[in-house]
Amino acid sequence: LAREAPPTPVNLHRRSVLGECLQAAPEAPGFFSLCVPTGGGKTFASMAFSLDHASAHGLRRVVMAVPFTSIIEQNAEAYRRVLGTDVVLEHHSSLDPEKLSRAAQLQTENWDASVVVTTNVQLFESLFSCKPSRCRKLHRLARSVIVLDEAQTIPVDLLKPTLWALRELVDIYGSSVVLCSATQPALEWRD
Repeated sequence: LAREAPPTPVNLHRRSVLGECLQAAPEAPGFFSLCVPTGGGKTFASMAFSLDHASAHGLRRVVMAVPFTSIIEQNAEAYRRVLGTDVVLEHHSSLDPEKLSRAAQLQTENWDASVVVTTNVQLFESLFSCKPSRCRKLHRLARSVIVLDEAQTIPVDLLKPTLWALRELVDIYGSSVVLCSATQPALEWRD
C-alpha cells in the first residue's frame, strides 16, 4: 500500500520503513526491533516483514499482539482487506463467543490461523496461565513470528518475565519476536 500511495513526505518515509523491513526479512530468526514514529507505517511494515520472514524460514504463522482492543479491531480489518477474511483471526475479550460459529470458536481457542491479531493479555495468558484452557494455544507460538505492537506498554514489573518467555520461544522453539513502538522500552543497560 505504501508503494501505491502518492509521494508525499510521510508516504516516502513509510516506503523507506517498508523497504528496510523487507530487506531485514531474510535475516535469521531471533529478536527484531521496529521503532518508528506514530503514523510512520508500522502496522503494514511489521506485517510485511513478518510474512516475508515467515516465508523465508518456514515459520507457521504471524501473531500480532497489541495492548488495546480498538487497535486490534482497526488492524484486523486492515489486514483482512489486504490478506482476506479467511486468513486473519481476530481474538480479544470484546468478541461475543455466542455470535461465533463453532468453527470460529475452535479457531479462536487454538489460534488456528495464518495471521492472529490479539491482545497482549491473550498472548501473556497463553504464556503464563495455569489454566489449560488459556494455555491451549501455546503450541501455536512455536515457529511463529510474534509481533508486540506498542511494546512500551508492557508493565515494567512484567518486562523481565515477559522477555524470559519470549527468549525461550526464540532460542528453543524457533520463533521470531518483533518489538514495535514509537518509543522502545529500555531492554538493556546503557551508560
